[in-house]
Amino acid sequence: MGQADAYRSTALNLFVDARSTTATINGDFGQFDVPARGSVANPKFSYELGKIGPSFVAVEHSANWLWTNPGGDWINQSGTAQATGNPHFTFSAAAASGSTTYSSVNISAGVSAALARGKWNAYIVRASGARGIATHRTATPPRVQVAYTDGSTGTLECLACVPLVSGSDLTRTGANAEALINPSVALEFQMPTKAVSSATLTITMTAGSAATINGYLANPPVNNAGVTSGVAAAYPGDAGLKNHASILFAQRYEDGTTLGDYVIQNFSSVDTWALSNWDPELFGTGAANPAKLPTAHNGVPIAGTHKWFYKQNTGNTITLVNSSYSGDNFQPVAPGLGAMRILIPKETVADGGSVGYGGQTGADIWALFPKAVAGLLNETYVRFFVRFAFTPKLLADTKMVRSEASTAASYAIREGKWGLGTHHWTFFGGNNNVGGENLGHTNRLGFRVHPSDVGLMGLQSYVHSWDMLKYDMPFGQMGGLGAGFYPNRWYCIEVRKRLNTWNSTGAVGSSPSDGLMEVFIDGRLAARHTGWKYRDGRLDYTGETPISMGKLVPFRQMGDMGLALNLYNGGVKGADEEMVMFFAQVACGTQYIGMPG
Repeated sequence: MGQADAYRSTALNLFVDARSTTATINGDFGQFDVPARGSVANPKFSYELGKIGPSFVAVEHSANWLWTNPGGDWINQSGTAQATGNPHFTFSAAAASGSTTYSSVNISAGVSAALARGKWNAYIVRASGARGIATHRTATPPRVQVAYTDGSTGTLECLACVPLVSGSDLTRTGANAEALINPSVALEFQMPTKAVSSATLTITMTAGSAATINGYLANPPVNNAGVTSGVAAAYPGDAGLKNHASILFAQRYEDGTTLGDYVIQNFSSVDTWALSNWDPELFGTGAANPAKLPTAHNGVPIAGTHKWFYKQNTGNTITLVNSSYSGDNFQPVAPGLGAMRILIPKETVADGGSVGYGGQTGADIWALFPKAVAGLLNETYVRFFVRFAFTPKLLADTKMVRSEASTAASYAIREGKWGLGTHHWTFFGGNNNVGGENLGHTNRLGFRVHPSDVGLMGLQSYVHSWDMLKYDMPFGQMGGLGAGFYPNRWYCIEVRKRLNTWNSTGAVGSSPSDGLMEVFIDGRLAARHTGWKYRDGRLDYTGETPISMGKLVPFRQMGDMGLALNLYNGGVKGADEEMVMFFAQVACGTQYIGMPG
């Protein structure tokens, strides 16, 4: 953790572009798609690239990592931001009715500056006239010939050549032969490996008017926030953290313990939707009953035990590993600490087969807060360490499957829901398109493992906020931190959730939209999302949440009542590869927790 290549925003390369050997086609609205494989019978879907990679407004569109200046941020040779003089390379392109190659453009200043900063041999290219660049998908791709100071030479291949098109919210990742400079192009080459004495750019310009072509080193906003200290700083390795007054739940997964120390094994699962399993006092329908949820179930203590229970038993997909475990490229988060290993199974049908509607579940477990606070908590912090174990895979090697025999086939990539979040999940709201409309809420996270055709992407994460906002909220908003996660590294994630102010006596629409969510990655604030409702309208058990149905209804102030760890591939379909995630040093409380001491 902390290595330069652990984060998308500090990786050697900056711009995502589909690899040049990946076939693409023109898709809807001018975006480019990876077509379905011809071996899979119709109907079939392509893989959309239109929201992946750089765009006019974003360094990485899918992560909401935005340019400070639409069309691209840059510095010139003097280090001045957005200055148009003194570019890192420049040449004059004569008017031409066809393509013209320029093979002696001096780009030494740019390549040397990229090496000096240790990353991003990437440029924002602008032109004084209407011209385009022949991309790395042509027979004459841009390339840089370098002479190193030790006398050796090399070629820096083009990694990305993506037009940044004003007036469009789609990217041109994977575009074909021409990148029109309208108003700019994101151009990137491999990094030099050592000190450079000279570098020469060869670049082919497509037909157009006479123009001066200028290239400036890309200089996107980067999250350089410091680590924010929290209550865990006083607890080395989280030892004793559960005793802090603000902590509602904490697990360390110490060597020598068993899964039963963390997940209740006395029963296979609990029907949380059955109202009869819940304490009537929560709903004003009867006297207190501590033998029922959230306090206990079938005589087994639940709330306040710092343990999970199975909301759905998925059958040996959740195991505990100790610090010496060697499978899945595992390494412990800290000496003497293991992890909870969760396996999301894969679909096993043949290519083009039907998998049914749904997906494959790895975990569906809950932990409940004590009755004294359940449904009353307005602000929570959930912090955990996560390690993803997955192998990158090209789309060409990925199956295409159908939800049903009559539906279109699509690529069975790994995508779904994951992560820990607080919730007021009821039968009437909290899950995607089940109830909803502020009658329940969860902070489930979403994930997509992008194919290695767009290799920089890794695993993209977001907050799945469909019930509250009707869209998903990515992590990379603040300078790209969290724009991508990569396998076989530990990341510390913390999500702050503050519910909106609730008008419990008013009609739907009368509560203000002042909800807040913040995401911290390795102790640094990575995203802040504001301006929506988790809850709204008075509780009316005779209206759209009828208690007569015998199902769990919203209660008290619709505040958070517990934790959910819900992992699965799908929503519509499963994936053709297993997915393994490790969780360690899990904690939830009412104050910011932060990194362990």
